[in-house]
Amino acid sequence: MSQYQASAPGVKPDICEYFERFYKTSDTPDAHEKYSESFTKDAKLIMASNEVNGRDDILKLRKGMWEKVAKRSHHPEKIFSFGSDSDDVMLYGTVDYELKDGKKTNLDWSARARFAKEAGELKMKFYQVYLDTAAMSKAK
Repeated sequence: MSQYQASAPGVKPDICEYFERFYKTSDTPDAHEKYSESFTKDAKLIMASNEVNGRDDILKLRKGMWEKVAKRSHHPEKIFSFGSDSDDVMLYGTVDYELKDGKKTNLDWSARARFAKEAGELKMKFYQVYLDTAAMSKAK
């Protein structure tokens, strides 16, 4: 089983497959363009206290997320659907970080996502991640 697979009863299979690819991309340091292309052109991304709109700004935020990080490894645990045919989900998991200064930490996170089709492909239209950014400063 891939580290990116999560328990997801009642969640559309294409959404589960999407997240497996998405978190693998998210954990790849140089996959900035591929990461931003996971979103619709007009998507909104809220990452802790940062909010951006559109693929260009998502790309800038993504590059900034790797400025101090050497390695990152997501472990999604569960995905919850808002209904059997819903394109909205909530999820939670953990993420391991190794910073460029050698410090390491593990954080719990949760997220809300809304999906849409763009050019026939499933993409996130909205993604909000909840995590304790102060915990990064306590890295050991």
